[in-house]
Amino acid sequence: MGGDQGLIERAFALLQSDTYEQVLPLVHEDFEMVTTREVASEPDVYRGPEGVRRWWTSFLDVMDEVHLDPVSFEDAGDGRVIVEFAIRARGQASGIEATQPAIAIATASEGKLRGLEFFTDLELARAAARSPRS
Repeated sequence: MGGDQGLIERAFALLQSDTYEQVLPLVHEDFEMVTTREVASEPDVYRGPEGVRRWWTSFLDVMDEVHLDPVSFEDAGDGRVIVEFAIRARGQASGIEATQPAIAIATASEGKLRGLEFFTDLELARAAARSPRS
């Protein structure tokens, strides 16, 4: 396991409703994450550590708990790792627990998390990882 993959695995271990603040020092100032209509009920762009904090607080505005449970990490080279995970949450008002599968390419460099790009399926993520970065 390379250093970038280790960093990404550590970051995902911390991306939980009770520990997400601990991931912020691992987030690069140039971090960018775009949540699209295909993968999010509230599409948005999140930048830097404050963007990660804003993403989590948007979850916690309506959820009692949110957990990102990694299923697999696949090294895609060039500081990129394809992460299959489940988003597990319990609603504040309803108390209903829900789980949604998710796939992202996490990118790391300079010892920090630089981005998350979400996909609707694993093959799309693999195809994107094989394409040269712009």
